[in-house]
Amino acid sequence: MPSGQFLVQNIGYVVAAPFLVGLLIILGLWRSKTTSMVLSVGAVTLGFVYSILLFYAITSDPTLVPWQFNFDWLVSSQIRLSMGCLVDNLVAVMLIVVTTVSLLVQIYTHGYMREDPGYSRFYAYLSLFTGSMLGLVVATNLFETYFFWELVGVCSYFLIGFWWYKTSAAEAALKAFMVNRIGDCGFLIGILLLLAATKSFWGGHVLLGYFDAQGFDLGGVIQQAHASGLLPAGLLTIAACFTLLGPMAKSAQFPLHIWLPDAMEGPTPISALIHAATMVAAGVYLIARAYPIWLTPDGHTGSIGLAIVTVIGAITAFMAATIALSQFDIKRILAWSTVSQLGYMFVGLGTGALGGGIFHLFNHAFFKAMLFLCSGAVIHGLHGEQDIRKMGGLRKYMPITAYCCLIGTLSISGCPGLSGFFSKDEIIASACKYNFWLGALMIFTAFLTAFYMFRLYFMTFEKDYRGDAHPHESPPVVWLPLVVLAVPSVLSGYLGFNWQCLNFASSFGLKFDGSESAPLANNFAALIHFGKAAEFEGMNGLVMVISTAAALAGFVLAWMVYQKRTVDINNVIATSKQPLIKFLYDFSYDKWKFDELYLWLVNRVFLPLFNRIWQLIDKFIIDNFVDWTGVATLATGSTLRYMQNGRGQYYALVIFACVAGLTIAAYLLRP
Repeated sequence: MPSGQFLVQNIGYVVAAPFLVGLLIILGLWRSKTTSMVLSVGAVTLGFVYSILLFYAITSDPTLVPWQFNFDWLVSSQIRLSMGCLVDNLVAVMLIVVTTVSLLVQIYTHGYMREDPGYSRFYAYLSLFTGSMLGLVVATNLFETYFFWELVGVCSYFLIGFWWYKTSAAEAALKAFMVNRIGDCGFLIGILLLLAATKSFWGGHVLLGYFDAQGFDLGGVIQQAHASGLLPAGLLTIAACFTLLGPMAKSAQFPLHIWLPDAMEGPTPISALIHAATMVAAGVYLIARAYPIWLTPDGHTGSIGLAIVTVIGAITAFMAATIALSQFDIKRILAWSTVSQLGYMFVGLGTGALGGGIFHLFNHAFFKAMLFLCSGAVIHGLHGEQDIRKMGGLRKYMPITAYCCLIGTLSISGCPGLSGFFSKDEIIASACKYNFWLGALMIFTAFLTAFYMFRLYFMTFEKDYRGDAHPHESPPVVWLPLVVLAVPSVLSGYLGFNWQCLNFASSFGLKFDGSESAPLANNFAALIHFGKAAEFEGMNGLVMVISTAAALAGFVLAWMVYQKRTVDINNVIATSKQPLIKFLYDFSYDKWKFDELYLWLVNRVFLPLFNRIWQLIDKFIIDNFVDWTGVATLATGSTLRYMQNGRGQYYALVIFACVAGLTIAAYLLRP
């Protein structure tokens, strides 16, 4: 087994391997499907094995990290930008997430896309995306993060629009690209604001770096700049808000969430890779990685920046859950579920539970990737059908897919003992401590989550089949990744489980008085933090019981409506004499009418405003300036041509007059 020092110091090769494979496929290896697949899967397998060994090494010997290597990328007299690799516990956790999901998705792709004419091209895009995401994870500073952030965005554009000949796919790719450009523009402005306020404090160290042994990192430099008066709290809040636009767009947070459901037009493996586990998690990872930007200047959590993160996450979690209640496309239900769960992660980060937010990212990656791959297996088994109203009873035809989907549904709903339970309740406990009404909203959202997920499961796999296709289980290359992902969907939560709670000789430790229990502090938070955490993260027994009861109520209601059929929900909506009920249903089905609102704003506000500004600047200012410049040139030329008469004495007179004029001017204007 390689030494821990060797693993840490050679992390760059893990990032470079997928880029090299993607380049080779594009340059000619695309002609062989098998070669393209083997190289792409081989590169990510290398990364997966490396990540597991690295995680084991640094948890066995914590002195190995933090470690970083940097080299100069752009040097001028005013600025020096660096690129490099950072390795710490948070990086190790994210590497496992990215490489595990990427590996299983690439294996799944072999069965799902084998007959597609763009098979090799798809693997090239997958490799480039994986390399970009790994580069983002190991980045040592904000500028390097932005570099790979943009590469991830470009790769996602290629993958969402992979079936470019479909109008819906091309439009979805363009929509995702445009929304992310809005967020990325804000992200860049935030970086430049931070640089302008702190550039004199880095002292030759890595500019806007995340870690420095001497304290010249984001947290330390922000405190120095604030103490000197160059970075007041208001300016830091403005920079944090602009920087937040990047994570909002990438992680599909309100109001920049509209691209993610439409991105389901891409092939299902992409839905699992990008929109469940990796790219959308990049925004959450960035906030955690650059957490000092959103803290108060002295490093505490009671900041306006984190309050904004919390509010945005809470609105997103609730909004997306209500939209998922009424959708019928199996992939879009899971897409809105992803948006909602990302909102949970933002709430965790915003309320100070950084460990809880990252822990939920870690757990969510596995069960949501599995759920998306399950949806792909269903679509594959039904020859392209995606409407859950034309499904039902599929558990008889595809039992492996059904049971894997059930595990994912239970986990995301917060079933005790499964992975989602551990991280969800920690976020809700932190929300309750932050604000009572915020905690209540998160508990109600947990109820909605259980309801719409079991609605999906019951309508897809239970009762009788309602479609016209001939359902069948997918081949092993498709269902095997589902089975593998089912394991962490059950067990990954125990990575943060504090086994002290089982030590009855000392204390059970679970409190039911609304306070958090120290013996049940999250071990995962201790794993990813160096030094004292910004906020204590523990388990609240009362909140745990209430949120679990809310999830159970969601399950019971879904079972009554979609399994036992004791309530005909469609008949209730259709025959209701209450206009409010039909309005709320239509409002949910139309996705809160955000698309209509944005189209109205573009067509009625932004484009007319652009035309007015264009007419003012281009027609009345630029055109007139050009016209009058031509007139002035013509007049000057017409005047000066009379001075060119070919007479030497005339030229001498002109020179004498000019010299005399300059002499007089110099005499009159002397000091």
